[in-house]
Formats: sequence, C-alpha cells, structure tokens
Amino acid sequence: MAAKQPIASYSDFLKALLSDRERFFEEVVDGVALRHKLRSAVVTIVAFAGFFGFVAGAYSGPAQAVSAGVKLPFLFFATFIVCFPAFYVVQVLVGSRLRLLQVVVLVLGALALTSVLLAAFVPITAFFLVTGANYYFQHLLNIVIAGVAGLFGMYALHDGLSVVCEKRGVYPRKALTIMRAWALLFAFVGIQLAWTLRPFLGDRNQPFQVFGRYQGNFYAAIIYAMNKLLQGDEKPAAPRSRLDAMPRFPIDTVADTTGRRRQP
Repeated sequence: MAAKQPIASYSDFLKALLSDRERFFEEVVDGVALRHKLRSAVVTIVAFAGFFGFVAGAYSGPAQAVSAGVKLPFLFFATFIVCFPAFYVVQVLVGSRLRLLQVVVLVLGALALTSVLLAAFVPITAFFLVTGANYYFQHLLNIVIAGVAGLFGMYALHDGLSVVCEKRGVYPRKALTIMRAWALLFAFVGIQLAWTLRPFLGDRNQPFQVFGRYQGNFYAAIIYAMNKLLQGDEKPAAPRSRLDAMPRFPIDTVADTTGRRRQP
C-alpha cells in the first residue's frame, strides 16, 4: 500500500483537518511541513472566524459587521497568546517531548477547526438574521454556536494527542489530564476577552461603537438575555434622531416601522 503524500497545499490542510486528523497529527509529530501548517492554520482562523463574525455583526449594520469580522479572529489569537505559555511549560515539565513549534501547530490547528465549524454555521445565523429574529435570540444563538465549535475544537486536540502522540511515546498520559484543565482555562480566558471586546452582535438602535461600556459580566448578560427571550421582549425602538440616517439592513425597517406606528 502506497504511503500517503504529505500535506502540501491549503486544500490538503483543510481536508486533513476535517476528515483525516490522525494524518495531520502524525505529520506534526514527525515534524513534516510545520511552517506550512502554521500558515494554513492562521489563514483559516482569519478567514473563517472573520466570516462568521462578519455575518453575526451584520445584525446591526455594515460597520458592526466589519468590526466583528476583525475582532473574532483577534479574540482567538489573543486567547492563544495569553494561555499558551503556561500550557507549553507544564507539558514540558510532565515529560512531553514535543517541540515548541509542534505544540503551536497542534493548538492553532484545533482553533482552525473551530473556525471552520463556525463558518459552517453561518447559513443558520444568516437565516435567522434575514427572517427577523430578535436581538436576544440572535445573541444566544451565536453564543451557543461558538460554544459548540469551541468544544469540538478542543475535543479534536485532545483526541489527536491521545491517539497519535501517546502512541508514539512522545506525550505522556498524565499530560492529557493537564490538557483538559488547560482547555477549561482557555475557555474562561476566551470568555473574559470576548466580554472585554464586546459588542460583536451590536444593538441596531444605538450608534456604532467598537467597544461597549456595559456593566456586569458575561454570565449575568446571558441570564438577562434568556429572561428577555422567554418574556418575548425585543430591543426597545430608538427615538427618531440622526440615527435614522445611518445605513440599515432591510430587516431594520420592520422594527422601525413598528416603532413609528406607536407614536402619536
């Protein structure tokens, strides 16, 4: 049986990430084309996570779409920069023989897979966007999608390390427990950074802003959004002002028309 050719193109990288991750992890452990895989992972995160952020931000208009499209990939890389040093040092201390670049490629590969999954959910986000789902529903929907994609990405990283690295004798079993704890830390840091970088979805009844000044925390905001959704509340209509002259998406006109009909 002929040996498989190494991953040499971007399309091969995506195929391996989606349907042949064991091959991807084996090549990383063997040190094959690590820089190519690193570049491909970075491009994937920027393009696919940015695409999801752009569509989610389109709820509030073009400016918010561009802002969210930039901030979501930045969120991934910032969380990686904050969390990676501790992960790598601890892995070395417990006996991992993977080099720095190998671990970087493994983690960014998992984030690239997360980004691809986010992009795969874009049609669902767009569907509810054009059918007029309210702010709270869109807000919770995008959080659930991001959570599912993130969990699958971390699962793929754990699965790859346990199946390939341990089999090769370069990654001890006890390091897997540390990896699971690190995945939780990664999630908490990512949530805090996302709260700092908000808004991603934005409020179409407010002027565009790159960073919000809301009080509270992420978890309180989730509980508040769930309560409002269960009560059937929409975001309150903004009073008529210069905001009416701002560019809007078609679904905004429905809310605007409803709000104006109520005026005496």
